[in-house]
Amino acid sequence: MVYIRSKKVKGIDYAYLVKSVWDKTNNTSTQHTIKYLGKASTITVEDIPMEHRQDPKILAFIASYSKNRHEKEQMITRMQQEIFRLLTECNLSELVKIYDRYSKLLGLTTFYDKLLKPVMYEVGDLWAQGKMDAATEHVCSNIANGLIKVINERTANPTKPNLQCKLLICTPEGELHNLGCNVIESFLLSKGFKVYNASPSVPADSIIRYIKDLQPDIILVSITLNENIKPARRLIRKIRSSSHIPVVVGGAAMKDLYADSTIDAIITRNGSLADLVNLINMAIKNS
Repeated sequence: MVYIRSKKVKGIDYAYLVKSVWDKTNNTSTQHTIKYLGKASTITVEDIPMEHRQDPKILAFIASYSKNRHEKEQMITRMQQEIFRLLTECNLSELVKIYDRYSKLLGLTTFYDKLLKPVMYEVGDLWAQGKMDAATEHVCSNIANGLIKVINERTANPTKPNLQCKLLICTPEGELHNLGCNVIESFLLSKGFKVYNASPSVPADSIIRYIKDLQPDIILVSITLNENIKPARRLIRKIRSSSHIPVVVGGAAMKDLYADSTIDAIITRNGSLADLVNLINMAIKNS
């Protein structure tokens, strides 16, 4: 296994490309330096031997230290391409390895916002354009959901839940895509929120009854397909007729919808997960 190891000297991180080799005699792993790379902040992909330039662990390291915006964007693009490939190949174990490495360097929020979400948007766009068949799209979504399940097992914080704040996540009737809901649930769980995920498609009347029983502090509605905007409007009208609970609407279908006075809710478009937390806190505070 090849990776980059950093060593701090007088407050400056220096990097080494190393290879982990198993020592059978001592029954342990030893590190062999392949190449000294210099200051971690100055490394570019050209400093890496050709055979290791596509390694997600190495790309993640460079992206985390790079102060060059263009270089960082290139690294992220390469990692997105690798994630896309692994999703289509149904390779969950390698996806977990990418998550492990990238999230340790840059955090869960950046992993979702910069890597997984853009790739899944691309998958959805390719399917909508007829450039990806439905079976491949389903495989990608299922593997992505499998990855989120693994992440939840590692990051959820059940010992410190925010029991004073209950969040309901749902989709309008007919919306069968719930990957976005699962990403939001995963992120909010990692922040200690109490999350109730009622996605995907549930009849609007059932959602209304559940809201009356649960009395959540805020409701998050996710819409992936444009054709489900109208059912979402109907759902929100029913929510409004029976309660004044804040409603936030987002998802792929909303990214190009800049104004819609018929949706009586807070609309979020392409916001980061960190922005969503701020929006939730603000909406609850003002309710």
